[in-house]
Amino acid sequence: MTNLIKSSSLKELSELLKSALIDLPSADNFIAEGFDSELDKYKNLSKGGKEELVRINTEEKEKTEIPSLKIKYNKVIGYFFEVTSANARKIPDYFLHKQTLKNVCRYTTPELSEFDAKIQNAQFQYEKRQEEIRQYLENNILDASPTIQKLAKHIAKADISQSFAFLAKKQRFIAPHITETQDKLEIIEGRHIVIEANLEKESKRFIPNDINMSNNNCFHLITGPNMAGKSTFLRQNALIIYLAHIGSFIPAQSATIPVCDSIFTRIGSGDSLSTGESTFLVEMQEASKILRHATDKSFVILDELGRGTSTYDGLSLAWAITEFLHEKRVKTLFATHYHELINLAKSLPRAKNFSARVLEDKKKGVIFLHQIFEGGAEKSFGIEVARLAGIPQSIITKAEEVLEKLENAEKQKNTSNNAQGRLFEDSLYKEMYEKLLKTQKKQAELKKQNNFSQFEEIKKLDLNNLTPLELFQKISEMQK
Repeated sequence: MTNLIKSSSLKELSELLKSALIDLPSADNFIAEGFDSELDKYKNLSKGGKEELVRINTEEKEKTEIPSLKIKYNKVIGYFFEVTSANARKIPDYFLHKQTLKNVCRYTTPELSEFDAKIQNAQFQYEKRQEEIRQYLENNILDASPTIQKLAKHIAKADISQSFAFLAKKQRFIAPHITETQDKLEIIEGRHIVIEANLEKESKRFIPNDINMSNNNCFHLITGPNMAGKSTFLRQNALIIYLAHIGSFIPAQSATIPVCDSIFTRIGSGDSLSTGESTFLVEMQEASKILRHATDKSFVILDELGRGTSTYDGLSLAWAITEFLHEKRVKTLFATHYHELINLAKSLPRAKNFSARVLEDKKKGVIFLHQIFEGGAEKSFGIEVARLAGIPQSIITKAEEVLEKLENAEKQKNTSNNAQGRLFEDSLYKEMYEKLLKTQKKQAELKKQNNFSQFEEIKKLDLNNLTPLELFQKISEMQK
């Protein structure tokens, strides 16, 4: 970079621009005096014109004995003398009438007309010459542009490196260990740098968390109440992995990070009113891109998938997506309020349950620890979060009564030892089986029309050994 800065071409260009341009340029005046003699000549004519106007005006006032006689200018008629209508009778014969308005009359003289033409020409020549100089300077810059661009890239690298170093020192970042294998992703005491910086302004401490994943431990299902830190945990790990991939130190105590081909996120909620896309549709479109493109070298964070539809539809989709990503061995953090998925994670060999834990205090209520522990959450504490948000106590009390009734009804319903996880799985199989029966009926009609291909496929299905996801995929393929 030093050689580029000292290159003769850049040095000459720098000197040229310094001598040519003024410090405070405007659209119609940006070339410095002394740079071009021809331009200075036209500029001096324009400046000298003001003194010439004062002389002409003073002389005509004395000749006509009209103290209010003034020289003015507009773009239509140029320079002119203006007098009140009452003084128009004093105007001598050599004054040439130009315009009459309600209360004033406008005139010119041979001398003023000559001056006007000279000034107008000087201004025109000034603008023309200044434009020629501008093009000359631009051509010089373009000629040096390859060198300028090389220097700009070096400066950009130096700038970002300095920024990385400054941030690393200020925020206590460490150098991550980057590996080309996918065996291990480990971040010890990782932090979210943006939230941490905001907390420091309030003299508060950010609570760090760990993550440990591998090919055989690639899917983490995270449950727990709102405000407990699930979303922050998802975002901070994606951000740490991104920082490591762009060459920055990271906010953690230590880290081993594999090279990722992509980082996918499905977070937040939003719609597109202009295109008629609902929140749920946008959510599914984002999930679809992840499912189609994520590999075992990708890192995925999913925050509250399947919320914008009915409970069973959303839960079914979350269930199927969980199985799909698990089978592809995609390193995934999935935060959800569907506690039914806890039992699913227990049955998947490469999945683990984690939760954002809270403490329940009779006096203080719910206390958020903002720490992620292994194991699923027992409940969501939604009513407690509503209480913290300021929902009226009468509504909170009513909600607690309704919740108690619903929980009692659910306990009475679930009498088997397998409880919710098995019941849901059975109901999912039942729903899929009913869809299969409808498909079989449709195939019977097709058979009558000598179309046997799909009917034969259905006969070959082994319903006893298919998972819900595999059954769903088979039916979807047949319905196309």
